[in-house]
Amino acid sequence: MSAEEHPPALPAVPSTAIGGGATAPVVRSTPERAAKILLHALAKKYAASGENSAARTPEELVRQSMANPRGKQLWAKVRENISVLVPPKHNVRYRRSLTPPLMFDPDSDTKIKWDLGLALCVLYTTCVVPVRISFGIEASGFISVFEIVIDVLFFLDIAFSFRTGIVNPTTGLVYYNKTQIAQSYLRGWFLVDFASTMPLESIVKIMYPDTSTNTLQTAKIFRGLKLVRLLKLVRIRKIGNMISKFEEEVFANQSVLSLVKILLFLLFLAHLVACVWFYVAQASPYSWALAMGYMSNDHNHQLTLQYLSSLYWAIVTMTTIGYGDIIPKTKTELIIAMSVMVIGVSMFGYVIGNITALVDNINASGRMQTERLTSLKEYVMVRNLPKQTSKRVLDHFEYFYSHRSVFDEEAILNNLPTVMRNEVVHHVLNKFISRIDFLAEFHEGLVSDMAVAMNPFFCIKDEAVYLQNEIAVHVFFLTKGTVSLVKSYPNQLADTTLMTLTGGQHFGEVELYHQVYGQGVRLSCAVAKTYCQLTFMSRQVIENIGHTWPEILDHFRLNSISKVKRMSKRGCLDNYSPDVPPTASTSTNSMITDDGNVKKHPFDANHAWHHHLLAASLRKGVPVKPTDDSSSSDDNDDDDDQQHHDMMDKHHHSERELHNTTAHTTYVETRRSSTVREPNLMSRPMLNEKRVAHNAYVLHPQDTMIANWQMAVGSAIIYSTFLVPYRIGFDTDPPDDELSLDMIVDIVFGLDILLTFRLAFHNADRVLICDAATIGTTYVKGWFCIDVLSTMPVDTIVGYFTTASSKVLKSTKLLRVFRVARLFKLVRLLKLGKVFKRVRDSIQLSPSTERLLKLVMIMICFGHWCACIFHWIMLFEEEFGLRTWCTDYFFPYDEDPGACSFRVPSEDRYVAAIYWAFTTMTTVGYGDIKPFKFSVAEMTFAVICLMLNSTVYAYVVSGIIDVIYNYNPSDREYRARMNDMKDYVRDTAMSVRLSNNVKCHYDFLLSTTCLFPEEQIFNQLRPSLRFDVARLVASNTIMTINIIASMEKKYKGFVSYALFLLRPQFILRSERVCRSGSPGTEMFFLIEGECEQMDQDNHNVRVLGEGTLFEAYALLAPPEEHYRMQSTVTALTPTCQLYSLSVHEFESIADLSPAISVNLAYEFAKSILQDDFLTLNDEQEAVVLGAIERKKTLHPEGLNYGPLTNMAKVAMAKLRIVKGSVLPENVKEAMKGVMSKTKHTLGLASGAS
Repeated sequence: MSAEEHPPALPAVPSTAIGGGATAPVVRSTPERAAKILLHALAKKYAASGENSAARTPEELVRQSMANPRGKQLWAKVRENISVLVPPKHNVRYRRSLTPPLMFDPDSDTKIKWDLGLALCVLYTTCVVPVRISFGIEASGFISVFEIVIDVLFFLDIAFSFRTGIVNPTTGLVYYNKTQIAQSYLRGWFLVDFASTMPLESIVKIMYPDTSTNTLQTAKIFRGLKLVRLLKLVRIRKIGNMISKFEEEVFANQSVLSLVKILLFLLFLAHLVACVWFYVAQASPYSWALAMGYMSNDHNHQLTLQYLSSLYWAIVTMTTIGYGDIIPKTKTELIIAMSVMVIGVSMFGYVIGNITALVDNINASGRMQTERLTSLKEYVMVRNLPKQTSKRVLDHFEYFYSHRSVFDEEAILNNLPTVMRNEVVHHVLNKFISRIDFLAEFHEGLVSDMAVAMNPFFCIKDEAVYLQNEIAVHVFFLTKGTVSLVKSYPNQLADTTLMTLTGGQHFGEVELYHQVYGQGVRLSCAVAKTYCQLTFMSRQVIENIGHTWPEILDHFRLNSISKVKRMSKRGCLDNYSPDVPPTASTSTNSMITDDGNVKKHPFDANHAWHHHLLAASLRKGVPVKPTDDSSSSDDNDDDDDQQHHDMMDKHHHSERELHNTTAHTTYVETRRSSTVREPNLMSRPMLNEKRVAHNAYVLHPQDTMIANWQMAVGSAIIYSTFLVPYRIGFDTDPPDDELSLDMIVDIVFGLDILLTFRLAFHNADRVLICDAATIGTTYVKGWFCIDVLSTMPVDTIVGYFTTASSKVLKSTKLLRVFRVARLFKLVRLLKLGKVFKRVRDSIQLSPSTERLLKLVMIMICFGHWCACIFHWIMLFEEEFGLRTWCTDYFFPYDEDPGACSFRVPSEDRYVAAIYWAFTTMTTVGYGDIKPFKFSVAEMTFAVICLMLNSTVYAYVVSGIIDVIYNYNPSDREYRARMNDMKDYVRDTAMSVRLSNNVKCHYDFLLSTTCLFPEEQIFNQLRPSLRFDVARLVASNTIMTINIIASMEKKYKGFVSYALFLLRPQFILRSERVCRSGSPGTEMFFLIEGECEQMDQDNHNVRVLGEGTLFEAYALLAPPEEHYRMQSTVTALTPTCQLYSLSVHEFESIADLSPAISVNLAYEFAKSILQDDFLTLNDEQEAVVLGAIERKKTLHPEGLNYGPLTNMAKVAMAKLRIVKGSVLPENVKEAMKGVMSKTKHTLGLASGAS
């Protein structure tokens, strides 16, 4: 925008300062301001008209604008009412709070840095002061000066506390009132800070300079003054304040912070307990320290051993291990020991309860993604899906959760203000928003609603997004790649490419929102021509968004019209072959009024679209041009208009033919032409990828040989994980047979390196990389160096090149150093996850079993490694001629047992070492094997091992508890719901019969339906995968219903929605399914058992067998009829299994797909006309015929069914003789004969027609 388009700048009116602070300028609304705005508008007006207004003065502009009298009057009115037209704004003054001189802002950078430095001093003080008091260690030299500086800093902090502002917790404002600050500090922490900072010992020494140091040390009053120094520990609150402030200001990982705080707190608590434990030991001549020999001066590192033994006892007691080697001797020690036990039990219980959650939450997103995928693995196993389908489901959700948040994003966003929510959505989902072109045209609120509702998925090359004649419920948005819309025609070899779409476009809306083709059935196939990234939204979600943003529905409608124009130039868009002539349809007098117009059904009021559908199926003579050209350019608009007028002319002509048909036309049902082919899609794109990889002379990652090879590499990794630490820890050379095995392992690792250079991989876009140079470059930049270091046998190479004899080299430390280099092989443990994934995919382990094995493996590995390190330390101790845990265990009574490694076999030493590791890890602690009490190295490692192993054990215990609880989540949920039902039945005091009925039905309901959130899983699955999974899931349930199976055959995907519409029912013998006279709110499908049906007059009775349906008219009846059920159905067999479909669920099908709703209503109407067991009145008959009429309007095919007017024929045709029937054998034989005669008669009649 140019400078001339802006109104002139207005002068700022200064305002007075408040409280002496700096002020911002305040703008007042004045008549001058309004006049200048008006002048700017006039100048802009003349600039738009092309006149030069810059050469004119403002007065000339106003004068010219008021050249007529009317303008003068208007201007006068403006001047009189200027204050009304431009009301003055209130003066808004802003004050910036300034820090007074010699005062400190608690949130300033300087104060934060000061607090940070002081926190480090506090941390040093809290660790050192207890040691100085308990062990009598005094500072000297530089350390003494450093601690004096710390005391000075503490004094300065006291002074600064009187000059630091106070933050109001309610308003967040900082107050600098000196009196209030002083009163607040004096009433709070002043006395504690002053007492903990005052150097009382130094003051006593200054006051009594002639008294010797030893006298002061032994004086009780001086020892009491020493204890005052413990008040310095109170300053640790500053560290807590710093951590709290850090957590508030920085979005750090809360689990990491919590885990670090717990571990630091445990160490600090153990440190304090150790100091107290030894301080008490000094006060008694019969203490534990004296009994263990730590008070004598006949061994080295006395002070170190005193502290280590105290810390060792503190941790052993707090972790509930209790070896029993160090025990209390005096009353005071007994009391302290009991107190530490109580503290330890509480802390250990807290750690066990939280360590698993804290460790798992270190990567909260990864943990939640793992939980979701684990739940999905349980689901595919409960549903018994094939391995290939299970892998497709898991791959889809791995991609889904890698592109969408695993957190409850909807709940978080819904609790945000609208503007903030839009900003967050645009930041988080910018990847989707920026790649979809049409979203740039709409408001940010609509864009946010659309982006949150999108479900991402991917398709590899030559994979179908959807197929022709599938149910159409979704709109797809292509963010990356290329998709072609391909249509197949009967008796035509080549497929026709109707349109090609690229990234940023959307498709699939034609079948949902077009006036003619919006039938809810796919007109063509959508095929991925490259790797594609897409998102989809369902029609229900779009409709919900359209209630708030109707422009999105208008966009899809207009866009569908545009796409139909372009696609129709490539080929005919009719679902059915134009070569099949429409058969004669039927009409009845009850459906036609006196003036010849068709009487509208209530369905028409809400679905006016069906009046236009006949044109789509009656169009003839439209040329079909098979082409593979992907261009989607338009021809001239005249051709489009002429084609549209021809279509509408045919539509009106067909309507006139519809009204003139006869009422006694025979229904001839013809199947959809079998010559309509699916497009030439590769059913298994993976085979194509493998072929491409092999043609490039590289291996595909899904090759069977690669899977087996990775299993071998995994076995070698596990072998190295256990053997390498053992060889290092026990300083053993492998025997000849193991040496050969080691060489084989090294060869396997070397071949794996070479094989990786010829192994194709999928990049971030899931494109298979087969170029050898790219594969090699990627590998060299990644795992190559690590693999080489972990494969190279350094110690073997050194042994070949050394000139010394093997005996001399074995005794040197150099060989041990090179042997430690073998630990690089353990780095390959990071690759073990790939192997486990292969095993899981091939064996299909349950997630609970997988995690249980993983936890057991963690325990074994940690125990094995700790045992090897424990023994390795023992070997080093032996070199110095020291007594070790090994000699203390195997030769407890020998004064000079010698080297344990020479006297005890390695197998016995390994068993003893790993025995100690497991007794330590599991907190059993028998105490028979323990670190030698005078070995600093063993005591140090024992302390570290106690902390580490206790944490690992707490993690394993919590994990196993979780595994046991979630071992079979479906069974657990089943038992929980059954128990709730039983409690409810017991609480309501039902009769035995009714309780048994409820229990049996509830058991059948829970065993038939999935206890996982299956509908939510289906809604997030890509549509084509959803349809495949639904067919497998429903194969033994609702797919056994003939109508449902027929609808699924016609419209793939229907069963994926019907699965959640039908409700299972379980009825025992003599119990009623429905009663005559009850409100007709549902119909029934009988899938197992036999029932007796009796009409409302109790005149007609028949037996219903498996596969029958009844009370179908309840779904077709208009609401104003208030239909009542006309029959009573009772179970005959011991058990009957049924499914019911309610009116509400049936109506929801129309919102899902209008075409399917019409076809399903037609199937129900056809079954009603075939069955004359129940009598319909004229209005009800008109409703049934109206459903058939709508089906013919939608799909004018031939309709073939012969009316079965005889009640016996109907009953016999519907009855299926099953095992366990209640009917006598002679009746069964008679019925079989009647059924065979009926089928023969119907076959002759069909042939004659």
